[in-house]
Amino acid sequence: MLLVRNNVVVSLGKPGQARTNANRLGFTLLTYNVLSEIYATADAYPYCASWALPWNYRRRNILRELVNYRADIMCLQEVQADHFENFLEPELAKYNYAGVHKCKTREFMGQYGKMDGCAILYRRDKFTVVPGGLLEVEFNTIARQRHSNDRAVLNRLLKDNVAQVLLLEMIAPHPATRRQVLVANTHINASPEFADVKLWQTQHLLLEIERMMTQHSGSTANIPVVAAGDFNSLPGSDPHTLLANGLVQPENGDPSGVLATLPLRHSLPLRSAMATVGAHANASAESHELQRMEPPYTNYTTSFVGTLDYIFYTVDRLSVGGLLQMVEDRQGQEHTALPSPLFSSDHVPLLSEFHFKR
Repeated sequence: MLLVRNNVVVSLGKPGQARTNANRLGFTLLTYNVLSEIYATADAYPYCASWALPWNYRRRNILRELVNYRADIMCLQEVQADHFENFLEPELAKYNYAGVHKCKTREFMGQYGKMDGCAILYRRDKFTVVPGGLLEVEFNTIARQRHSNDRAVLNRLLKDNVAQVLLLEMIAPHPATRRQVLVANTHINASPEFADVKLWQTQHLLLEIERMMTQHSGSTANIPVVAAGDFNSLPGSDPHTLLANGLVQPENGDPSGVLATLPLRHSLPLRSAMATVGAHANASAESHELQRMEPPYTNYTTSFVGTLDYIFYTVDRLSVGGLLQMVEDRQGQEHTALPSPLFSSDHVPLLSEFHFKR
């Protein structure tokens, strides 16, 4: 069943039910923090049934979700290196996906693979990677390059977070329909006391996106962009404001001096897909501020309920054709909170269908 509100088609089926329009040239993209095994502990989630927390149980739920969504592009966070290599990559290859993984810039207790990172997977029958089209962003490396002379600033910025930027081209028989799209996937630092670091990482991700666009097309206006992931930032926060509005004045200034050299602006006409009018209860035509139109939550635990995950897109090149229905409150509360036997992450997936405008 589909409901059309304000010319936006919103899927109203079961969670995981997605829609594609074969008559429009476009693609579907999903972002999902899948909850890494190293963080899925009984101490962190005491309300979750003990048998539903181990990776061996959760991985089948997560794989089932991903396969059911049938997204053309998947942006995943908290993907352990060993889980990507030994499970997600080979299992999703059976459904015609290929992918790349970028681990955080540290090892967990010295064990190979036991550290999470980001992964982008794409349908091999729909996309190819443009030559030179993969950029792995290590925020620690950027910090060392730019702040090696200021030990205090550098120490504050060294948080091991990473991002991926991937330039994809649609497979098509005629060159005129071989559209490109640049996809960015990230997991921004989670610590609430490091709001300035979150903004610093978000700004540098945007700078890397702009740099890659310029390298491949000579401009920041020629390639559609989708930037997705777990930004660990609430609607209306500085990173969200920078992404949505193109510029920001930091709410609490810059007491540690980490933002002094940043432009705190970007040139991309980004809009949040989930803030599309009619997408959910918050996204109404009466809401005049974008931050009030984001979903009520994308992370649902007993200690925190709020929106941290986003799909931003360049509105001059793409339009939203459909969205995955949000998980209903009663489903999240059925087993107290997330994760649960039904939903195997503490985050919910977001999925948008995009159409090329030109």
